[in-house]
Amino acid sequence: MMKKIKKIIKKIPGIKKILSLKNYFEYNKDRRLFYKNYMYSLPITKEKLEYDMLFEIHKLEKGFAVINNQRPFGLDKVKRIIRNINEYEKNNFDVSFAYNLAYSSLEEYIKFYEDKNWIDREEYKFVKDYMNKSKKYNYIPVGAFDYKKVDFIDELEKINFDKLLTTRRSVRNFSVKELEKKDIKKAIEMTLKTPTACNRQMCKIYYIKSNDNKKVVEKYAQGLGLFDLTNANYFVITFDISANHFIGERNQGWFNSGLVTMNFVNALHSLGIGSCPIQFGNSFKEEQNFKKLLKIPNCERIGVIITAGYYDEISRIPYSTRKPIEEIYDER
Repeated sequence: MMKKIKKIIKKIPGIKKILSLKNYFEYNKDRRLFYKNYMYSLPITKEKLEYDMLFEIHKLEKGFAVINNQRPFGLDKVKRIIRNINEYEKNNFDVSFAYNLAYSSLEEYIKFYEDKNWIDREEYKFVKDYMNKSKKYNYIPVGAFDYKKVDFIDELEKINFDKLLTTRRSVRNFSVKELEKKDIKKAIEMTLKTPTACNRQMCKIYYIKSNDNKKVVEKYAQGLGLFDLTNANYFVITFDISANHFIGERNQGWFNSGLVTMNFVNALHSLGIGSCPIQFGNSFKEEQNFKKLLKIPNCERIGVIITAGYYDEISRIPYSTRKPIEEIYDER
């Protein structure tokens, strides 16, 4: 009887994949990599401290931004920032953006308390005393400011965002013209404005320039079969597991790399550069090999591969017709 049942089960389409242990092992490898590299795993690294600084600084900034019923805040946050700074200096890590921003946030914290005349508070005295003994740092704007609608609303009316999105289509052939560095930098500057989880900015963009590295991408990327790769350029979007604060953020990197990817391809389009995002659906082992060959740190995951190049005179593309709005939008 059991043999008959097994034979029936095996005939069900896709059942082998569902029952395959490979799925379990792939997810288990993801889990192990997460716990090996997330923010509170050992050893302590420069990157982990920086992400934790940015995480706590953003919490402080939200406190600075309170409009009504402002009250003293942030003792636990400034203590954590100071702890991270001390650990950073103890390890003699190179001065970085996050390090300077951490000190700058403490400077703003003192100014904020002085402006509110909260100088008798424990947290003010604690930070003030620490800053009197602080090392040199470069101030970076931090805190909160008034964002006035009058300053940008007129400009929005001049922007035809619908046209930008409508004219951007994924293309699979590109002009022979070599990508100019100024256009790449401009696109990345625009992409930097992408919102990220607690401003941790966990994503990186790698421009794959050498021919050897391009071959690596072409070997591992899935879905390049119908591309004309003659003039293709490649960008790899990654996210750093070290930025994850707890297990509930295990998918945060995929979300952030998706946001970065969308802004990046739109930025490229605004500069006359066509693109097509390619999913990285490879096995765990393939991803490890891919990162090793491209010298990408193991604590980073591959989010998306992007093919890009200046638009050719004509690109033949699928219609890729979108669903009607009624099938997407709902009210509850």
